[in-house]
Amino acid sequence: MLMQRTLRRARVLVLALVPAAGCATLKAPILAVDGLKVGDMGLSGVALDVGFRVRNPNPEPLTIERFEYELFVNGNRLGRGFEPKGLELAGYGETKVRTRFDVNLLSLPGAVKDVLRQDRVRARAKGRFFATGSFGRKELDFDSDAEVDLGR
Repeated sequence: MLMQRTLRRARVLVLALVPAAGCATLKAPILAVDGLKVGDMGLSGVALDVGFRVRNPNPEPLTIERFEYELFVNGNRLGRGFEPKGLELAGYGETKVRTRFDVNLLSLPGAVKDVLRQDRVRARAKGRFFATGSFGRKELDFDSDAEVDLGR
């Protein structure tokens, strides 16, 4: 009798916890600047290839339909960029992506132009993922910075 009552309570407890496991909070993917490379340079601008590592901290797969970001180098805002192609991320998966970022040198102060001549810089990307998955469709913010080599 006591054993049956204990088993019943255990079943009720397990059944009560099962829905809670499905309602776990979705964590935003983790984006890290992986590298910057100075590309073509013209009279009025320069192209930067911006490398990112994107990791899914969730057990469920998700799709990043696109992401938008602001890029800062050594604390100076260079402008806005985006990645229009979708990324498929497995649960706990990671991938790399490269985006092209155009910098208008005419709109930047001289101090910022000097930053682009350095070998190593502190790069910060702040923005938003547009993601879909078993959770539906969500906009998830990110803010990440790293010390990276400025390749040429």
